[in-house]
Amino acid sequence: MSAAPTATLDSPPPTVARHDERRVGRVVGERPGPTLLVVGSLHGNEPAGVGGLERLFATLTDGSGMRGEIVGLIGNVAALAAGRRYLTEDLNRMWRRDRVRAVRDLAAERRSAEEREMAALDAEIGRAVRDARAAGQPLYLLDLHTTSGGGPAFCVLEDTLPNRRFAYALEAPLVLGLEEEVSGTLTHWLADEGVVTVGFEAGQHQEPVAPERAEAAIWLAMEAAGLLERGARGEVMEARRRLIVEHRALPRVVEVRYRHAIVPEDGFRMRPGHRTFDRVAAGQVLADDRAGEVRSPRDGRLLMPLYQEQGDDGFFVVRPVAPAWLKISAILRRLRLERAVHLLPGVSRHPEHEGGFLVDRRVARFGARQIFHLLGFRRRGAGGGRYLLMTRRKFDV
Repeated sequence: MSAAPTATLDSPPPTVARHDERRVGRVVGERPGPTLLVVGSLHGNEPAGVGGLERLFATLTDGSGMRGEIVGLIGNVAALAAGRRYLTEDLNRMWRRDRVRAVRDLAAERRSAEEREMAALDAEIGRAVRDARAAGQPLYLLDLHTTSGGGPAFCVLEDTLPNRRFAYALEAPLVLGLEEEVSGTLTHWLADEGVVTVGFEAGQHQEPVAPERAEAAIWLAMEAAGLLERGARGEVMEARRRLIVEHRALPRVVEVRYRHAIVPEDGFRMRPGHRTFDRVAAGQVLADDRAGEVRSPRDGRLLMPLYQEQGDDGFFVVRPVAPAWLKISAILRRLRLERAVHLLPGVSRHPEHEGGFLVDRRVARFGARQIFHLLGFRRRGAGGGRYLLMTRRKFDV
């Protein structure tokens, strides 16, 4: 891989090369410490994450004043070269325990395009996990993405307390609840393996500002993970200033309240001009499909309107979460009050799923899901029918 030109947060983004190698860069610090893995372009039509990594490694040329190590990886090398979201299937929907095991056991010549990418990325991440655990050091993952619609940057996370602390440091709005709507993501897989993870959406795919935001997120993640001392690098301070200014007028935390799922046969087309975090009203026409107009089912803010061919999420609607609720939830989780949750009306222990609870929608009509969220639970499955299955997130405190 050729060396990237010197860059700063305010300079134009370098051209993203079509890489043959998965590793964009690696820098090891002067002293032992945490490992930060940064993955860009799990979706091949999202080059900004790799661009942000190239910008970072053009500046961070050695480990002076640094602890631990940072490793930058390309998620889907083949799809990035083709400029497509994926070649055969979405790589960021494949990270389920049964699928990971199956791909590991599958002969290389029998793997599909994305299974080959998954196996190679899994091997890289696996080595980092083993090395960090052997050294008794924490491991962090920053997963860099962009969206097809415009808008500001934001963070997506499994809402554990360690993930929340990590995401807060990135100075962008936090989106909670997306993991209940979108399964098989890399961040969910690694969060369940005990890695502190956050996804960072840096804006629209081709925006010149997107690689700059991605680079800013990496600098902040390095400090938050403990690779850099607070205030030691000017790049970190500039990154923090930049993202704070960009997001000053936006809610700090939002929760997904609706997902508009689509399939190719729907003929879904988002109407032009919508951006992430735009306000929407119940009944507002947002898109069209073969059945006619598609309207927002509720008031809120728009998240990730779809303006690309590939994808199965037309849009999401989110609503702000009061910061006080997050403080309350942290207290409740530390007190382990979930041990008494089965006493709530309409709630019972799952007979087969250890640590899981069934919520009868006919009895627990109001706020049951939100109460479970406060206690650190997430919904499993699509959530249709009479019962909700709620399970405790792992590694929550």
